[in-house]
Amino acid sequence: MEQSGGRPLRYVRAPGINNTNFSLQKSFSVRGRMRLELRADAFNVFNHTQFGGVGGNGVDNNSGINSTINFRSLTDPTPTNLYLKPDGTVNDKNGFGTVSGTRDPRILQLVVRLRFCSRPPKPDS
Repeated sequence: MEQSGGRPLRYVRAPGINNTNFSLQKSFSVRGRMRLELRADAFNVFNHTQFGGVGGNGVDNNSGINSTINFRSLTDPTPTNLYLKPDGTVNDKNGFGTVSGTRDPRILQLVVRLRFCSRPPKPDS
């Protein structure tokens, strides 16, 4: 699928997502018809930094990489919102190509559940 001028429909893409989740669970018989369940969950377990989606006129959301570039005029294609000036000083800290958001860091959660069963639980193996 192409737009006018032979340019692909979505030619600016956000960085990929590298997210690994992990869960560990153990269940114990406590007494009669009661069971104790312990669970530990880790989301983004390797804590990879993941930048947000494409911002501006991009595809995903407004946090992430600023992909909107502004020009001085139709006849003067000089960009006006670049991060750095030609002398190397900061022009616009939120300028074109800057990263302005990240996805969640590592999240851990612990769960303890006490279950009352209507029938006796199966023995642990």
